[in-house]
Amino acid sequence: MLLLDGIACGLVGAKLPWARRAVEGIGLVDNGSGATLWGWGRSVSPAAAALLNGTFVQGFELDDFHAHGALHSSSVVVTAGLAAAEVRGDVSLTQLLRALALGYEVGPRVGMAMGGGRLSTIGWHTGAVFGTVAAAVSAGTVFGLDAAQMESAIGNAATRASGLMAAQYKSMVKRMHHGMAAQSGLYGAALASAGFVGTERVLEHEYGGLAATILGEVESADFDKLTSGLGSEWVIETIGIKRHACLIMLHSTIDALIELRAEGLTADNIDHITIHVSESVARRTSWKMEHPGKSLSAQMNLRFGAAVALIDGSAYVDQFSASSLARSEVWDLMDRIDVVHDEAIDSLGRDRRFVTRLDISLRSGKTMQVESIPPQDREFSTDEVITKYRGLVAHLIPEKRSRAIEDLVLYGGGDRTAAELADLLRQEAAPALPDLDED
Repeated sequence: MLLLDGIACGLVGAKLPWARRAVEGIGLVDNGSGATLWGWGRSVSPAAAALLNGTFVQGFELDDFHAHGALHSSSVVVTAGLAAAEVRGDVSLTQLLRALALGYEVGPRVGMAMGGGRLSTIGWHTGAVFGTVAAAVSAGTVFGLDAAQMESAIGNAATRASGLMAAQYKSMVKRMHHGMAAQSGLYGAALASAGFVGTERVLEHEYGGLAATILGEVESADFDKLTSGLGSEWVIETIGIKRHACLIMLHSTIDALIELRAEGLTADNIDHITIHVSESVARRTSWKMEHPGKSLSAQMNLRFGAAVALIDGSAYVDQFSASSLARSEVWDLMDRIDVVHDEAIDSLGRDRRFVTRLDISLRSGKTMQVESIPPQDREFSTDEVITKYRGLVAHLIPEKRSRAIEDLVLYGGGDRTAAELADLLRQEAAPALPDLDED
């Protein structure tokens, strides 16, 4: 299900303006071949495939999340794993799925051990940091690394951990951060397969290890999270599927306002809304956008997400299009919304940091108070994943190909190959938002 969701997200992201620029720019310095560029009808080098396909998957904020591990797993796990499979050339679908499962399991565990979303409070793009390890494990499993080699793969990859969250305001590079992590993981695993020795104990090393450097001190990490319940409690089962095309921190408020809209609340009823949030959510989402805005800023901005949720009853792909960004009624409602840090929400604990509280003042003089449900507490069924996949790709690729991908991913047996999946993903896809021009 995670693989199917990641594929849908990647095909949506493949022809967006920043994706086109990324393909053009990387092509100037890397004109290799040997691996699939999703949706472009062409091949690129394996390193470019991991980078660019990872950029596609994370390219429109539709991809999976982990509330506590704080990364988008498919964008690093699938893209590095599939690129590695194309390098080897003899990988079965079963072998690929095993590699992906290991990457999906490792990524959130590393994220939780390193404090998860706490890093975003100080400005790191968490998934770009933790995703290097998940990608290395996925690619390294495809390459058949033994334990010592896998430690080297992780050491090689994690030394490239990075991602600065100032990128969320006026740039395209935030879209590429997870792709960079996927590429780092692929490089790390490839180097290890050739005997190139990476940093030992890279997560916990006292000087220059990931925890010591990113968190400031080794003691701030919780390394028990790496192995707690290993083999019986599966973290992969706690990776969530997104319902909205925006930062996960916006989802609880959006869900609450969509539900209130269904009960009769409209934008015209609103005098003012104050959204109370945790410190980490305030840091990421509370700034005031400047008109006319860009899609990335809108997808990170709680005021915008709240406004379109109440006006449209949705915060999906179309809500972040150029025509949606231009709507005066959205900007008018945004002017009546404030986002404030509330220490009372911080006191609920880090596991509840996505909870928000809405104080709603109506033009009638009445007031409402609503506490939202965090996205990790909402179930997402198998049928909903398939519906999301079909809906996202319906206008991008022919139905016959869409169903072929779905059948291969969900029902492919041991005689099917990773190369078959790569061939289906290589074929051309239409642009998801042809009116979006942020070049």
